[in-house]
Amino acid sequence: MKKMIKSLKSYVLLGLILVISISCDNDFTNIESEIQGIKNFEAASRLFPFITKTQTFTPFTASGVSDEVGVKSNNLNGNLFGVYTNPTATFGTTVASVTAQVAPITYNPDFGDDNRTIESVWLNIPYYSTLQSTDEAGNNTYTLDSIIGNSDSDQQFKLSVYRSNYVLRDLDPNSDFLESQCYYSNQSSLFESNLTASDLIYEDSEFTINATEHTTTELNADGEAETTRYPPAIRLNLLHSGPANANANLNMSLWQSIFFANQGTNVLSTKSNFKDFFKGLIFKVEPLNSSSPTGSLTYLNFNAASILFDYTNQEELDAEEEYADSAATVYRLEFNDNIVNTFNQINVEDHDQDQDNLYLKGTEGSMAVLELFSGNIENEDGDLVPTFDYFYSKKDKWLINEANLVFYVNNDLLNDSRSENDEPNRLTLYDLKNNTPILDYFLDGSTNTVQPTLSKTGFSEVLERDSDEKGVRYKIRLTAHITNILQSDSTNVKLGLFIANNVNILEQSKIQGRNNDNDDSTLDIVPSTNVLSPKATILHGYDANISEPLRAEFEIFYTEPEN
Repeated sequence: MKKMIKSLKSYVLLGLILVISISCDNDFTNIESEIQGIKNFEAASRLFPFITKTQTFTPFTASGVSDEVGVKSNNLNGNLFGVYTNPTATFGTTVASVTAQVAPITYNPDFGDDNRTIESVWLNIPYYSTLQSTDEAGNNTYTLDSIIGNSDSDQQFKLSVYRSNYVLRDLDPNSDFLESQCYYSNQSSLFESNLTASDLIYEDSEFTINATEHTTTELNADGEAETTRYPPAIRLNLLHSGPANANANLNMSLWQSIFFANQGTNVLSTKSNFKDFFKGLIFKVEPLNSSSPTGSLTYLNFNAASILFDYTNQEELDAEEEYADSAATVYRLEFNDNIVNTFNQINVEDHDQDQDNLYLKGTEGSMAVLELFSGNIENEDGDLVPTFDYFYSKKDKWLINEANLVFYVNNDLLNDSRSENDEPNRLTLYDLKNNTPILDYFLDGSTNTVQPTLSKTGFSEVLERDSDEKGVRYKIRLTAHITNILQSDSTNVKLGLFIANNVNILEQSKIQGRNNDNDDSTLDIVPSTNVLSPKATILHGYDANISEPLRAEFEIFYTEPEN
């Protein structure tokens, strides 16, 4: 029933959007047709006052030791991995780890009975990368599509891979198993609470994220060396316990106990049985120096990730040489269920409720709350009147041509050493009552799935930069939203300004411990696209303390018939 209600809500929302769109079109048409009969027009614009303030949606201690509130971080559209220290000290360091379920793609395997030996257990989780060139020897050169922070190959951090002892549920028992289970970005201690020394599978204290391709060389059926190439990835042979033991199969007994010992049992008969037995893997990231953390961070492509359990048996040994090329003795597992990103925030300063400056940060971060038409404004007679009353008095008098919000980057507070990749390219604007992007988002048809940075740029422009690639300003268009308030008596709700890693993503992330409601003063969700960005920026707010060239602007362009 709850699923049905949730689906109905989705259809109702889509219906409302269509109704509002039609209503907006009708209002434009009616006003325009009335004005067309009048010969004289006055095109003008007006700046309106509004309230801006920073809101931190997941308060935590500055040390990052005690994360009080998290955001839903399972089943995101991507996963962050690594260490990112923002060049602007106030934003501190984000350390991103992953807890993931893994399961076979086939069941009831027959590994054979005689002379079974494990040859390798290759874990491969690709980064998002682009092939740049291939030389005459077949060697490939790649670039990583998104590496954030210091991209030097010597940026090391500690990577530990554990066998998880925590069961990640698919469904929430508190909803009578009708809704998906939420897991949160601050729950790493929960997932790691039952770990023992024997659960550590692999450890690398000098792990780096780099764009180097991986290769393996084996003899083919003709006895010739054959090289297989893999794009940049976390690629580890989990038969070994780490780089220092690359020639020692110290994990042989572990994998034998998981697979060989369970041949013919219920463990390998279904996905649910396997997940109850093998609860997943934890990829724990730690900076080498917690007081002065460094490193780099990127995205993992779990859709193309796998574990290949490669073994041999008597049947293969007795077979002809070409049998060595067969996949018959490779058992494949994939990451296709719950994957949870967890974040450790270190040395982050608290700027909650700051109005002069708007501190926008992704992951477990902060956003800006906007209250349009606040305070008083001077009317045509020179009197100060409530801003919203003045605006509403223009109903059926103004044809709104365009409405914009412009925010200027505070370059005095951002570290000048920041690179182009440290600043977010895009922002998005949400209706905080209905927890959706504003109407202009849906009316912008310039969707680009190949290059999301260039998607819906009519609604939210790409960050304008100066000649040094430093951020200058962001511009958001909210023409339909404002027209809907004036002509259709829509509520003037509070708005939320968030960083957007990918504006095409509409999924939401629940804030831990808060129930969804229709109160725009209660922040209960954030866009998942914000969670997926570790970047941050500081904008000038709208306040009397800020000089006008840099003060945030809320401007409406309109056409009005002359009297």
